[in-house]
Amino acid sequence: MATATLPLVWTGRTGRRYAPVEGARLRRGGMATVRKVVPKDAPVARSVTPEGTPLALKLWNEGDEASLDQLQRESAILQQIAERDSELPCPRLYDVIGEPLVTGLVMEWCPMHLARWWAERLDDPDAFGRLMATMAEVARRVSDYHVFFAYAAEVAAHGDLKPSNILLSSEGRWLISDFGTAQVAAPDDASWDETRQVVATENFLAPEVLFNAKKRHPAAIDTWSLGATVFALLRMRRLAADKVELPKNGTHSPRFRTQRMSQVHQVYAQDPRRFRERDLDPDAFPDPLRLPEEDRRDVRDALVGFVPPDSEQVLADALLDILDRSMSIDPAHRFTSCRDLAAAFEQLTRLYLQVSTNGTDPGAPPRETSEQIRRDRDSE
Repeated sequence: MATATLPLVWTGRTGRRYAPVEGARLRRGGMATVRKVVPKDAPVARSVTPEGTPLALKLWNEGDEASLDQLQRESAILQQIAERDSELPCPRLYDVIGEPLVTGLVMEWCPMHLARWWAERLDDPDAFGRLMATMAEVARRVSDYHVFFAYAAEVAAHGDLKPSNILLSSEGRWLISDFGTAQVAAPDDASWDETRQVVATENFLAPEVLFNAKKRHPAAIDTWSLGATVFALLRMRRLAADKVELPKNGTHSPRFRTQRMSQVHQVYAQDPRRFRERDLDPDAFPDPLRLPEEDRRDVRDALVGFVPPDSEQVLADALLDILDRSMSIDPAHRFTSCRDLAAAFEQLTRLYLQVSTNGTDPGAPPRETSEQIRRDRDSE
């Protein structure tokens, strides 16, 4: 005789119950799995959303003690931030699962992340302008997080910014998720001695985090990641234009890694301990204040078709100035304030709006399509 499978229900510390939404897709990560759930009871305590409102339940992947520690940190950070009366830079926390250790977080539901949002807009005529305006908003959210902890007399960087944890809320606000992520393990364990291999493959990780170097400018860790995020999203557009199937692991794939990051890994592989608890030495890297030519070429290629051809160079130069500064090897030469980076993205948005109107005279010959321009360039 077949036995019925009872639906899963989780009970939060508020006493409220949460049930999974049937057919909803799971979002799996290295630390946890996110489910779409709905509260089954009347609002209670801080779980104030009406019954049936979609929420996100972030559940610990059992068996991984390191990720359990991360979840405790994230829970503590979110509870601190949730006490603010102003708009939050992150999804609001409504409840926690587990006692005494937190094994789940019940949070505001966000329908999509930045990479998915961008994938749906790659060919929109105003895609670049919207992306830069979005990055300005995201940088302001990260700055809000930095300011919050500055008021609490703490120094904080998110440390794990990437397209998959920049979320669009149901209200249309961009929010930051995945706080409390663990630092990269110090490079002195036995596995390094045995394998002589670099195990880190993060495309968005600042070099001082990878090397466990001194972090004199914590905000610069996040401005690096935001610069790498812009590069990855533009790289996505180029791959799509070339009819290349996007990897299943999205922007985590090595296809989206900058040549700058490859240089970092090369230096790391020579001696991963060389900068541990020391300042980074920019002279150990080729041209530390300027992105490699391969990265610059990728950026220029990705911008083809966003503006009239005679304006592409102006737009590319302005964007590369931002990316050079965001991903300088020397943290002191980066944007050391996300507010400053937000202002740079806003200025670039205005430049885009200005140059995108050039060449729109109704009597002028039609502009070449992006595909025609790329074909002409490839034949040169």
